[in-house]
Amino acid sequence: MTMPNFLVIGGAKCGTDSLCNYLGQHPQVFMCPNREPNYFVAEGQGDIPYRGPGDRRALTAWDMWVSTQERYEALFADVTDQKAIGEGTTWYLYDKDAPRRIYQQIPEARIIAILRNPVDRAYSAYTMLLRDGRESISDFSDALAAEDQRIRSGWEPMWHYRAMGFYAAQLRRYYSLFDPRQIHIVLYDDFNARASDIIRELFQFLEVDTAFTPDTSTRYNVSLVPKHPLYHSLLMGENPLKLAAKSILPADFRQRIKGRLVSRNLAKPTPLDPQIRANLVEVFRSDILELQELIGRDLSTWLT
Repeated sequence: MTMPNFLVIGGAKCGTDSLCNYLGQHPQVFMCPNREPNYFVAEGQGDIPYRGPGDRRALTAWDMWVSTQERYEALFADVTDQKAIGEGTTWYLYDKDAPRRIYQQIPEARIIAILRNPVDRAYSAYTMLLRDGRESISDFSDALAAEDQRIRSGWEPMWHYRAMGFYAAQLRRYYSLFDPRQIHIVLYDDFNARASDIIRELFQFLEVDTAFTPDTSTRYNVSLVPKHPLYHSLLMGENPLKLAAKSILPADFRQRIKGRLVSRNLAKPTPLDPQIRANLVEVFRSDILELQELIGRDLSTWLT
């Protein structure tokens, strides 16, 4: 039986895809080939419970709902002599029960969390769902206003734009169970500015060879937005033209063409409206101040 001995627990839209990719380049590190198995969220739940637009389709397409220990252990079947065995699931930080489940099964696990300014994190999650053709509200302030109703309706956590940003409350669940020496916190701004140094610190935390230098030149899962929303919705959704193409074109060819067309229609999002930013800073202020004390880091730039 093979289980991970370290976990990247999030947060979502904080650079976890890039961080996991860089860690996985190390010959002494095995990263789960399933990018986000969600096992410690899904354990024992069976079918996917979320009901937001595209929730079930996205989780199924990327095999992001591993609910049995047998299937989870199978993800690590190719482990050989790697010293550090890990996986990264961004919902582990947000989910209330995940820390307890992790502690029950792998109490000696090392925990890595990467944290981004919660205002920027929320906006990045919103633009990612726009990119994926799932977010139908074109104004971020209106999407924020819809958040509580979406949560009550059982939409998956990525729609919880504000709620996912209260890191202090989320991290306290881990500090209440795990020795603080088992927890390593990374700040997104540091990771952006000096990724190689941060990864080297993580190699030291995982007790693998720190002399190895990964390629950190590529950023993964960057949130972009459609330049032409209607055209984007045609590319991402189901329509008669796409159904006809399915009957005559191979799947891999269709995906390559779709990928090229989608990428050409994506651009960086416009900067967040200053008033929305100011309002969200006040929403998160007390949690940010609490987080400063919890992790011993200066987060004053998050409050401006």
